[in-house]
Amino acid sequence: MPKRIGLRILLASIISSLFFVNPTSAQEQDKVWFKAFGHTPNSISPELYHQLETAKQATERWRLLFSIGKQHVTQGNTDSILHYASVLAQETVDAHDETNTARTYEIMAQWLYGEGNLKNGLLDEALVSYIKGLNKAEAYQDDGFVYNLKIGLAKVYFHKGEIEKASEILLPLQNQLKEGELLSYTNYYLGNIAATQANFEKAKRLFTLVSKNEHHTKLSIAAKLMLANIYGEEKNTNKAYSDFESVMQKALVERYYDIYTEAVTSYGRLMNNNGNHETAELILSIAYTNSIQWNNLELQKKIIQQLVYTYQQKEDFENAYNLMTQYLSVNNQILQKQNTRDLKELEVKYETLQKENQIYQLKEEQVAKQNELKRQKTIKMAILYGFLILLIPIVALLVVYYQKLQTQSQLTQRQQELNEQKLKTLEQEQQLQLAEASLEAQTEERSRIAKQLHDSIGGNLAGIKLQLSNLVSTSRNNSELLKQVNDTYELVRDISHDLTPKKFINSDYVNLIRVYLENIAKNSSLTISFSAHPNAKINSLPEKLKVEVYQIIQELTTNVLKHAKATSLEVHLNLHQNELQLLFEDDGIGFDTEKHKTGIGLKNLNLRLQNLDASMLLDSALNRGTAITINIPLNAN
Repeated sequence: MPKRIGLRILLASIISSLFFVNPTSAQEQDKVWFKAFGHTPNSISPELYHQLETAKQATERWRLLFSIGKQHVTQGNTDSILHYASVLAQETVDAHDETNTARTYEIMAQWLYGEGNLKNGLLDEALVSYIKGLNKAEAYQDDGFVYNLKIGLAKVYFHKGEIEKASEILLPLQNQLKEGELLSYTNYYLGNIAATQANFEKAKRLFTLVSKNEHHTKLSIAAKLMLANIYGEEKNTNKAYSDFESVMQKALVERYYDIYTEAVTSYGRLMNNNGNHETAELILSIAYTNSIQWNNLELQKKIIQQLVYTYQQKEDFENAYNLMTQYLSVNNQILQKQNTRDLKELEVKYETLQKENQIYQLKEEQVAKQNELKRQKTIKMAILYGFLILLIPIVALLVVYYQKLQTQSQLTQRQQELNEQKLKTLEQEQQLQLAEASLEAQTEERSRIAKQLHDSIGGNLAGIKLQLSNLVSTSRNNSELLKQVNDTYELVRDISHDLTPKKFINSDYVNLIRVYLENIAKNSSLTISFSAHPNAKINSLPEKLKVEVYQIIQELTTNVLKHAKATSLEVHLNLHQNELQLLFEDDGIGFDTEKHKTGIGLKNLNLRLQNLDASMLLDSALNRGTAITINIPLNAN
């Protein structure tokens, strides 16, 4: 964190300790939420862990594992949720228990998997877990968890932006469920759908209904948070501020730190929109410190984004740049954590497979013994068995030979397809190289001609014009000659200027990029955020470098529109210590960088970067968006 932010957080802590300890008045009670600095997340009761260690019966262990996992769901501890889901699923499988109790806990484990993956933003994995659990629940006719899993499925579709699918699941549940916690969950997500569709009156009605549910405190507070967001959208600022503060206070009392962080970021966003940047910075800095203390990387990422926006509004681009660096670091930690978790899951799956193989081998031995006993008792069938033993290898050889022919045919067809694909790739690369060479040659030739027209012919005409002007003569011929020379000079000057790209000469280069991105945003569903620092130095860059950077931004933006399926895009252009840095990040579907190293788009971009002696860092993963960092040294350009 930048030193300047740390000082402000320390100041906030001192102010908090001076003014908000032991509140007595109603006004002071409303500010208890400000004491968030220094709070630590609530932990599970040690008694539950002790009971889990001493439990001897399998059903008792399953009950405790699910109870602990569900409490982690309430507190938002994603790693712990997935851990207990994995342990519960493994123990129910190892028990080889076909009773309804074991089947119920298998379904509960899938529900925990879905909740953990959803909180981690792994929507496809969450979808698979909920569907697996729902299939088992319907097959075992376990209605107790069918509704829970359907609501989970609707949550995934909502977060994936598939609103119609979510509504198709939730609307029937609203009629089937008469009362209770599940009905509140149903109304809560229907309220979210209504808010997404800008139907604020319906959303407020549903959230108000959920907020009155005294039996589910967290859901009630979450509904009040959504109401505060709606009031902010409706410009009812005072009501929004009041509800945000109430939500933050109650979330801290109940130790719901995920809701507290969401409330703080929304509160800061509203403060920024109303021009209260200093207050927004102070509150967000406190929340950022807490997220570090809680070691919650996802919360850190959300708060950093809002802090960057705050510093941009204050035109404090240095802190904004430093926080963007911290943002990339946090994002890398999240990816590393995800890779570690995936590796552990593979290890668990491998161990499970080994155990299944051992069970299969034991069953094979039992079958072999039973067959031996039957064969001894049925000696009369020996001739038939002998005939089958002779026949089976022949059939097996025929089958193997047929499969070999089929495999060889498939391999030949596959090889032909690969050769055709390579040929197409080579043709595309050649066309790209020819287009690049033609464009570069055309540009250089136009510049050379313009320079010669302006410097050589234009200079000569200017000299002739000057000499004719100095001649002391009243002859009409001389006047006509002077006029013709002057017209020729102006014509040469206009041609030379026409050959030079005017778009980047003596223009506000930063504003030129901003206008381009704003036009893209107007004509698409993409929300684009752009910042540049410092403007004056970037505007004074060499014309050739400005053209290249502008074309790189165009090409990256086109790729986002065509392939990323993103809803937001952030572009940052910074000049720092004789190096120009371009940060380009979207929240799209991402891609596997190992499988797309040879794409035409990347090759075209790498070719431009080689000409600039620049470096590029590409960070992307499936369903995680894409972040591209390009560093261009100015000494080399």
